[in-house]
Amino acid sequence: MDIIAHRGNKKYTPENTMTAFYSACTYPIDGIEFDLQSTKDNIPVVIHDEKIDRTTNGRGFVHSFTLRELKQFDAGSWFHERFRGEKIPTFEEVLQWSKDTGLTLHVELKKQKLKTKSFIDTCLNLINDYDMSNSVVISTFEHSYIEYVKEKKPTIRTALLTKTPPFRATLYAKKRRANAIHIRHSYQSTYYYKRWAKAGLPVRVYNVHRLKDALKCFRLQVEAIITDDPKYMTEVLRGSSRL
Repeated sequence: MDIIAHRGNKKYTPENTMTAFYSACTYPIDGIEFDLQSTKDNIPVVIHDEKIDRTTNGRGFVHSFTLRELKQFDAGSWFHERFRGEKIPTFEEVLQWSKDTGLTLHVELKKQKLKTKSFIDTCLNLINDYDMSNSVVISTFEHSYIEYVKEKKPTIRTALLTKTPPFRATLYAKKRRANAIHIRHSYQSTYYYKRWAKAGLPVRVYNVHRLKDALKCFRLQVEAIITDDPKYMTEVLRGSSRL
């Protein structure tokens, strides 16, 4: 079972920053997960929220700033003073860095209010430019985005992102042209993990932070867990040879 670092080493470093990604890679993980928003000048940048308020010293919507303007903000000191000076990365910066790491990039496309197709096109073009199609999985809560991704680049891997089990999930995933499902771990969703896996729909589960939950996912044929604490998960699962 793969271990994926949610927004990098989120528990110990400021999420969705290059420091978070560098730090996550000090553990024997298989991939990193991060989020993409678009700037005013249509540059994909790595940040979860539609506003910069929570994770920088600025205020406002991501799409209201150019990349140059966004780079003026501090994306680290909100977490701890020692990370002062950290910047919001671009998708291109992450692609450049990750190319030789062997990691899978689990890229969440966030909902866009403006120029949605242009945003997706730019992301796909960057993936193509860096020859990273085989190392990327695109996920999103906006399931119509997946269909558009597949129209533009049929070979790229995609995943439905959901908080709860979709109705007739395997058929729904096929309709949306998704290759996998990324779902929040819950008592309700565990009923479906093995069923979906046996039906040929790989399952990757987020919100997995406890050993007992990780082991349950493994027993239920989950392909990967997405965790806020890759340090702990790699220590208890791989350090002790549990998996």
